[in-house]
Amino acid sequence: METYLDQMFNYTSAVTTLTQMYAGTSSSQGTYSPKANGTLVNIFITATPQAATSLCQEGYVTLACTNWMPVNTLTIPFVGWGLQTVPAYYNNQPFSYPVALPVNTALPITGNVIEFFSPVTPNVVVWGAFTA
Repeated sequence: METYLDQMFNYTSAVTTLTQMYAGTSSSQGTYSPKANGTLVNIFITATPQAATSLCQEGYVTLACTNWMPVNTLTIPFVGWGLQTVPAYYNNQPFSYPVALPVNTALPITGNVIEFFSPVTPNVVVWGAFTA
């Protein structure tokens, strides 16, 4: 069994309505297809500031796949930060969410994000740890 990490999604704009994320490392909205059939074993979410004026209090990511039963959509909350003034310390430890979900290269995963309380220039990245 092989384990690999892959960046599933990213988003670099403030959104206050549930919005589809960019696929992988691209800047285009889209779905993520696993590199191999297997299992998604962990989801990591990082929420980080882009600038000294960045703000993101909290939000959540949804991941959906028709291969997941009985519920095909996960909702995963994350904690942001207050106003990122200079100098500032930001603890950018990823939020880790262990799962055991089957993945198939023919069944893409959709990712959406929403941020709350007047977000300004946040970065949100979703990584997956997979076994194949």
